[in-house]
Amino acid sequence: MSLPPVCISGNKIRKSGAQRGITLVEILVALSIASLIMLPIILVFGVSERVTYKSINEVVASNLALQKVEELKSRPFEQLRQLIEAHAPDPVDGPFEEIKLPLELQGQWNTPGVEYAREARLSFFPNPNPDPGSPDYELQKRRIRIRVIVHFIENTAQGKREKTFELSTMLADETYGAGLNASFPTVLKP
Repeated sequence: MSLPPVCISGNKIRKSGAQRGITLVEILVALSIASLIMLPIILVFGVSERVTYKSINEVVASNLALQKVEELKSRPFEQLRQLIEAHAPDPVDGPFEEIKLPLELQGQWNTPGVEYAREARLSFFPNPNPDPGSPDYELQKRRIRIRVIVHFIENTAQGKREKTFELSTMLADETYGAGLNASFPTVLKP
């Protein structure tokens, strides 16, 4: 059995570098460097959790809006047109305006800390109030704009924050491009 090499210098005896241990100071320095590197990474996890929570609320709001748009698009065009015309003082000549369907509040949509409300609006497109004196008056009433607005309130540490998500689309009469638009007489102006 052989003994490890020993250096003798003065009154001290030390072992060779291969068997030297780690000091407490070296451990503390290594831990402080590691904590400085890990601190921003840990903070990113907290921020990303809040961002994920907020984006989930916006995804729910967009899904609620899309669901209502699809529900309205699935109805016959004439039914939507009659809704707009029924709210006018004169259903034939107007004046017409954007109508608001009843506000929908359903507890099943709500997630912990968030409350949702949804409203839908209908109007003729591009002009909500077509001119009855125009030669293409009936053509102007063959496109409807559907707008769905979802309001949601997030309960945060800073208090309640209200946000809005809006989705809109245009719906055209099924007969709009079927050649029936030529059935309206053209009025020639002198």
